[in-house]
Amino acid sequence: MRSIIVVVLASLLVACGGGPQERTTPDERGDLVGGGGVIGHQTLGIPPGIDGSRWRWTEAYCTEGPLDLLARGYAATVEVHQDGDSLTLVTDQVFATESCQHTLVQHAAPGVPDWQIEEVTRIAVPSTPECFGSPEARRPGDLRITDGRLEVLIQRSQWCNGLEVRMVYERAPEELLSEDQIIRRYAAFWSRGDAAALSALFATGGSLLEPFTQTQTGDAYRHVGREAVLAWFEETFETAPWRSLRITEITEDPSADGASHRTVTWEYMDPRLSEPFSGTTRFTIAAGEIFEARIELTSEPAEVAGDQEEASEGG
Repeated sequence: MRSIIVVVLASLLVACGGGPQERTTPDERGDLVGGGGVIGHQTLGIPPGIDGSRWRWTEAYCTEGPLDLLARGYAATVEVHQDGDSLTLVTDQVFATESCQHTLVQHAAPGVPDWQIEEVTRIAVPSTPECFGSPEARRPGDLRITDGRLEVLIQRSQWCNGLEVRMVYERAPEELLSEDQIIRRYAAFWSRGDAAALSALFATGGSLLEPFTQTQTGDAYRHVGREAVLAWFEETFETAPWRSLRITEITEDPSADGASHRTVTWEYMDPRLSEPFSGTTRFTIAAGEIFEARIELTSEPAEVAGDQEEASEGG
């Protein structure tokens, strides 16, 4: 039972994502595989010095011309991290006129002749179908730095109704993550099973309280310090091959200590469960870091037949 609950819990934290609105332009096909299609500007290899860089969106283009996102109150930042011969792009984007926020995680790998770019995680707030939208499928494209600006090109993109999109970003200074960004990233990194990125959201002396580890008093078990939090996440992520979480509500709680207090209500599902279960995570956030996250269940996990014995033995 502990192994099942463990996975569910922390992940449940947050969920959401979003997608571009439909446009009525022709669908540009025949460029998905093989010869590089209509893009004649592939970048060979990963641009030097891109690891750890941060960028701010400035403009976007479709094959037939500029893509107007300002009317939707669009704003976005991208962080780029290199992992061997591929890149991870973490995008925080907002559609202000639609009250919709996303955190997206994309995997980008150079190839011959095309890069392959795939959205692997999407967290949307709110998690309505309208805000969540449709994740971008794996597509050929390109990623390059031109005149000091980052350009990400994706063929057959939803942004352009099947045409190529080119997103352009300028370098942005380092700055603290907002409370909303932290919560969405917590959910995104949990969904990916990225223990290192998830624990990095915590302060060095931050703590995580969870109800899955048994204590003599029956109280939640407290993991103190980023390294202890990392160890628990690593153990937790071994208990299920995938997880799905959905945020149902985020509330801001009163604060008298100068920190920000948020309560996230969520639903969680993984392949060992017969149905989603729910809970809350209460965050204490200050100076762009999590100082405490307290996980509480509001419903009990229901395991699929045949998994209950295995789950209880694994705890």
